[in-house]
Amino acid sequence: MFSTKRLLCWSTVIGVLVVAAASRPIVPAGHAQGSQLLLSGSIKGAAGSGMEGVTVSARGIGKTFTTTVFSDASGEYYFPQLEPGKYKVWAQAVGYEAGIVDLQLNGPVGRQDFTMRPMQDFTLQLRGDEMVASLPDATYQDRKMKEVFRLSCGGCHNQNMALKDRFDEKGWKTIITLMSRIATSGYGSRDDEVPNPLFEYYKDELAVYLAAVRGPGPSTMKLAPRARPRGEETMVVIREYDTNQPGTGLPLFDDGSFWHLGAPSKLDIRNHHSMDGTLDFDGHVWFSDDLNPNPYRSVGRIDWRTGAVTNFKVPRSDGSGLASTVHDVITDPQGIIWFGADGKLARIEPRSGKLDTFEPPKELGRVGGMTAVDGKGRIWSGGGNGALLFDPKTGQWTSYKNPESAPEEGLTATYGMAGDRDGNGWWAQHALDVLAKADGDTPGKTIAVKVPKARNPNAELFTGDDKRIFELLGGSIHHGRGTPDQYTIRKPGAGPGPTDAVWGPGWFNDALIKVDIKTHKTTEYKYPWRDGGSYQAVVDYDGLVWVVFTNGDYVAKFDPKTGRWTRYDLPTLGTEAHGLQIARVNGRTQVTAPYFAAGKTAKLEFRTEAELKALKTEARKSR
Repeated sequence: MFSTKRLLCWSTVIGVLVVAAASRPIVPAGHAQGSQLLLSGSIKGAAGSGMEGVTVSARGIGKTFTTTVFSDASGEYYFPQLEPGKYKVWAQAVGYEAGIVDLQLNGPVGRQDFTMRPMQDFTLQLRGDEMVASLPDATYQDRKMKEVFRLSCGGCHNQNMALKDRFDEKGWKTIITLMSRIATSGYGSRDDEVPNPLFEYYKDELAVYLAAVRGPGPSTMKLAPRARPRGEETMVVIREYDTNQPGTGLPLFDDGSFWHLGAPSKLDIRNHHSMDGTLDFDGHVWFSDDLNPNPYRSVGRIDWRTGAVTNFKVPRSDGSGLASTVHDVITDPQGIIWFGADGKLARIEPRSGKLDTFEPPKELGRVGGMTAVDGKGRIWSGGGNGALLFDPKTGQWTSYKNPESAPEEGLTATYGMAGDRDGNGWWAQHALDVLAKADGDTPGKTIAVKVPKARNPNAELFTGDDKRIFELLGGSIHHGRGTPDQYTIRKPGAGPGPTDAVWGPGWFNDALIKVDIKTHKTTEYKYPWRDGGSYQAVVDYDGLVWVVFTNGDYVAKFDPKTGRWTRYDLPTLGTEAHGLQIARVNGRTQVTAPYFAAGKTAKLEFRTEAELKALKTEARKSR
């Protein structure tokens, strides 16, 4: 919510910049207007030593995208080529005051140094996983309530948003009562909606715990930020593009760009413009517009150089004039964009912008929101209680239903969609920790691959009635994230690159699950980090697995051959990224991640040592 207090806080930050030469514009002599320039600088701590892994962002005034780099081991940072003009540039690290400056960049080489000063209370800077790590757990009751918080308070928003504001015990009880009936979209519910059993059962105890954590008195939290990026993790360039319609959404100072203001509010549905994203072969970014009824856009294409958005609309068939909302959007091996809209399958040729739709026979049902391509170039669409398979070459449709399960096992709805190299479809029944496999060569044939229970020592905190309350959940119902021994797999991936497995991200219990597509053998790979909330996995053309973390605001790369993980922090706080896709652009892997709670879509590019060395040489020549 906008407040005068926050505006004053913002003005104070601008007025007391912790930077060197902040008021002096960078205007080297002899530069012809119109060419590109290089911006670099150093990041130092108060003691004068270089700081690695500091996030440095630059946004042209009047532009709709932000470019971010990270400082290296010596504390130096180097932007890719920028256009001349006025910029806002800021440096951030959790636990430190932000350095923010307005610059006139006229090139060819500019320099801006920052000195970072420690903050005493940096609670609002914490990402969701860091917020959870900071919660007290010294006593049995604290450990139990921390686990209830993890299970219940991350279904429809990140956990740093949940703890952004302070309430006394009565206030927290009111919040818990309200949230017990809110759906996972973060807004809207029916008056007769069945409340979350965990919230109802633990309301009083949880309110006491949260009042001690984020109440009017001194907090019992011990702030625990994770380590900043190091080495290879600092070699990424991230461009974040605004995806809200011009004139709507949140202004720059409250969209997660400046961490000291906390995570952006998801209660403003104008900020819900980016559910999923993909890349075309020219490097342009595509995103789906979901949970945002509007008359102009189902999906959008962002010109990666300018940030300009081109809207594509699939009209609703109800005559309302509104665009159909879209969940997943993908790119097939030929570079064609696919997505489900208004019960149909839609296709866009990126360069021409030609849009076509394909409608299945009525007896097969409607196309759902989850979309994937298999190794034979066929398109899988999941939703409701099964999936549809469409062959673009023949126009043939095939229907598959969920494998049978006992009603008491829990919610059986389809979530996520993947196509493997053999032409089979896979989707998650996340409430059951089941991966359903559809035989692409045998119409209608599906089997269930049950994932073993997660090994969570905190499950031992719940015995007797405390344990039986989870039986009322029916697995991970739409209110919450899961039960103590569930992975709650969200959006599995089996391509587009080479792999003999489908990879399931454990949203709740911190592991990537590999399922062999032929033997169905399952293997668990634990994450090096806790409570990131992994949401989708994809495989790139080098066989590396990429995973997006909703609660932790990062993307990670996993090498199955070595078991090595590499984490890339996203520059925005409170992204709630629900998906990611990869593409080969000019022979190099690029990644895109949509920010469902912050109205942006990110594009990640990865620099080589040689490229960074060339930038450093150019910068030093012109000093």
